[in-house]
Amino acid sequence: MLNTTLISTRASSQSGGAHEILAAAGVQMLDFPLQHIGPPGDLPRFHAALAALPQTDLAIPVSPTAVAAVFAALRQPWPARCAIGVVGEGSLRAVRRALTAQPDDVPWPRLIAPGAAPPGQGFAQPAPRGGQENLGRPGVFLRAPQGRASPSPPPEGVKETWGRPCVSLRGDEPGGEGDSEALWNALQLAFAPGPVASFPWAGRHALIFRGGPGRDLLQRKLEAAGAKVKVIEAYSRLAPEYNAQTAALLQTALGSGGWWLFSSTEAVHNLQRLLEPAGLDAAVLHPQRALAIHPRIASALSEAGFGRVELTRAPLEEVLSTLHRLASAPSLTDS
Repeated sequence: MLNTTLISTRASSQSGGAHEILAAAGVQMLDFPLQHIGPPGDLPRFHAALAALPQTDLAIPVSPTAVAAVFAALRQPWPARCAIGVVGEGSLRAVRRALTAQPDDVPWPRLIAPGAAPPGQGFAQPAPRGGQENLGRPGVFLRAPQGRASPSPPPEGVKETWGRPCVSLRGDEPGGEGDSEALWNALQLAFAPGPVASFPWAGRHALIFRGGPGRDLLQRKLEAAGAKVKVIEAYSRLAPEYNAQTAALLQTALGSGGWWLFSSTEAVHNLQRLLEPAGLDAAVLHPQRALAIHPRIASALSEAGFGRVELTRAPLEEVLSTLHRLASAPSLTDS
């Protein structure tokens, strides 16, 4: 059993069932949201993009938060004609949950996800209602639920497989260009090239939903291939207001001796901005320990002054595995 504290800096709406799972492993979870999710800055443009989904070939919500924002604002079920491209396990699971909540007689769209397999093996479709999906292997083909239309059979060489579900401590940090490239490779398999070889995506329309900068490579690749691409802000990220509650949370977190968990660089910067009104300086972060789900976040934490920074992955089981590994490792002061 672990005996530590995990300070979650995600938006409070993203906690899921993490508290109970962590508690069973001996980890107390302290919620200290260092960013909040707000509406997009241009609501009419966002709603116009949603209204255009039936005429759109591909939509890419770049994070679980983008998935949640898009589906929460939909006035009609997701149109089966519009494929959904996702990067990351959390986004794929978020899309699947949202589609499962739609009426049973609504056909599912194609879901296209990247993987570490060779190009052309990163394709996924819906899992059965109540079924399980395995993203441990790339190129997983997941059947449509019974009674739903399955848009197309799996690509050649892509297998049907089932595995263990995974709770994700979701984050919105845009990944590096590698995972965007992987999704681009998967898209090449899922969409047949058009008649013009130099512009295989000519005549197709794509929407990229996000809450800030990121996934520029996908936009460039699609546009270079001839697609008409619109980047839509689906939500905004808001820094926490400094007040008595925030001040109390900050003091509790700093004194907990636990591990901070960061899933975005914005959260790191927002923490830095809270120090001055609290009468603190960066030195207060030197004794602190943090987990980061991306190397970019780890760099930001080191630059902010955290004394120890370790990498982990977003799924909760991976965070727990990291905590177990760190608990069993020799102390840095031992030699």
